[in-house]
Parts: sequence; structure tokens; C-alpha cells
Amino acid sequence: MATIHVGVNEGTGKIYSNVTLTTYGRGHFKDQGLDVELHETGGRRNTIPMLASGELDVSAQGPHYEFYASCEPERPYVMVADHGTARAGRGGPGGIVARPELIKSGRLKEWADLKGLRVALSPRRYDHDWVTVSSALARGGLTTDDIEVVTTDFGGGRHEALVEGSIDLTTVDRPASIAEAERTGAFIVWKREWEVRPGRQQRAVMFSHRFRTNRRDEAQRYVIAYLTGLREYFDAFEHGINRDAIIDVLAEQCGDPREVVEATPPAGLDPDGRLNLDDIGDELRWYQDRRFLPTTISLDAFVDNSFLDSALDQLGTYHPPAEAMRGGGT
Repeated sequence: MATIHVGVNEGTGKIYSNVTLTTYGRGHFKDQGLDVELHETGGRRNTIPMLASGELDVSAQGPHYEFYASCEPERPYVMVADHGTARAGRGGPGGIVARPELIKSGRLKEWADLKGLRVALSPRRYDHDWVTVSSALARGGLTTDDIEVVTTDFGGGRHEALVEGSIDLTTVDRPASIAEAERTGAFIVWKREWEVRPGRQQRAVMFSHRFRTNRRDEAQRYVIAYLTGLREYFDAFEHGINRDAIIDVLAEQCGDPREVVEATPPAGLDPDGRLNLDDIGDELRWYQDRRFLPTTISLDAFVDNSFLDSALDQLGTYHPPAEAMRGGGT
């Protein structure tokens, strides 16, 4: 049996591979007779080219600029299932963060209050922080012309700039960074991503071209296992069923302290694994409207629902378990 090579996030970002790690740690891939090997490949900038080349078979990444730009038209990789959507109280701890003084003084309350602020954004104008901040500005009737953009790449430089006061606002995603900032008072989360853009498709399970075409039986069993794990994760955080056991699995798989995992807002998920295609299409058009991507790109070429449809035929559509209906769960 050939190994299925699956890319997951690394370091403090590994928690964002939460549903894949739950499925792996709970043994659902083995139950389907699959030999899955996890590789810490990092974020989408490193991982998506590995999907394109076939070095990886599967990974869960954001359907952002790199997803489209790295694709070879003759060997397209595809999205097959939900791995996290921004929903109320769900979708991770990240979002827009600000200097504490701005919030405590009342300078920053409403979306329109973003006008005139110094905002750290990536030097790559197609990066996801530009999409997030553009969405926030639009809610206040503003555009990026109404703020002072301070070009700053992701990482510690943004945190230092907030502490020094050389910027007012930026985006931060990683739970450990936010927990540390809350402890030291370096910055405050002003708006979570689910407040900025409800329903945003943050991550999707992606299959390489070779895996989906040459190994369809294994790919199908992968989705069956994954959907089983997704529903266990969903029941744990939405209904409290086996919650402690799932948190233990995530802490073990991530290498994070249990309290960090427990404090991290869980992924927002469709328990039937459906992607939010409307949101994915909106983001694709955002790139196309700004000429980062050609208008000839069609979303249909990047989505394959056949594996999920077959998995749902076998497992059935989701129904809350009896414990949830009775208000039970531990």
C-alpha cells in the first residue's frame, strides 16, 4: 500500500491543521486501510507548490492567491472539502489587532474609525491580510486610500512596531502570538475574522492532481475517514461530546500545552464538509478585479465535489447525535 503524503502546518500554526490532526490521531485513516504520513510543510506559500508538483498528495490550505497562481493548467489540484470557515465564535483567534491605547481611549470603535490609521500590511498586495483589511474598510465605506499603509511582512516585526507605536493596526493569526500579546499587553484583538468577513472559507482540503486521478479509491477512502473525523471534531466543540478526548488528541498532535488548545477558538465547520463556494468565488474575483489573477480562471476547475458526494452517500447527511439532542456530552 502506497503512503499518502499529507502536508500540515508547523510550529505554533500547527493547530490550524486541527481537523486533519483529529482524524489522524483518532485512527480514522487507519480504519480505512490507509497509510497516511504527516509532513510539517508550513503554510500555503511552501505547501501549495508541493501539491502542484505531486510531492504532497493532500493538504488543507487557504484558497487564496497562491492556490490559483501556482496551479499548472494541465495538472490542476482541487478543493474537495471544508477544513474551516469563519463563523461566529469559530475560526481561530486571529483577526485585526490594534494598539491597546486606541481601543481603551475610544479612538477605534466603529469600522469608519479605521480612517487615517497606520496599518501594517504585507509587501505582497495579494496576501490575505490585504483581503482582510480591505473587507474591514469596506464595512466602514472606506478603501485602502483612506489609511496609511506601512509595508511590514508577517512575523515579529509587526509586534515590535505595535509596541513601539510606529503602527496602529495589523493582522495576526497564530494563537501563541495572540496569547503572548494578551499576557504582555502588546496589542488587543479588535475584530476577529468572523466579524470582519463572516463565512470566509479559511481552509479547504486539497488533493494533488496525481492523487485525485491515479489513486481515486484511496482518495475516496481518505474523504470518508476525514468526514468521520470532522464530525467528531464538530460534535466535540459544538455539542461537548468527547470534547476532552479531542482536546487531548490535538494537544498531543500539535505539541501545544493543553490550555493553549482549549483556549483557541475551534474551526467553524459544515458537518457535511461542504465548501462555501460563494465566498471562495468572491475572493477569486477580488484578485481578478485587481489584476493579480487573469479573469480566465474559473472556480469550477478547482473544485471536485465527487469525493464528498460519495462519502455522504455512504455516511449519510449529518444529524446531531442523541447526546446532543438530550443536552448531554462531556
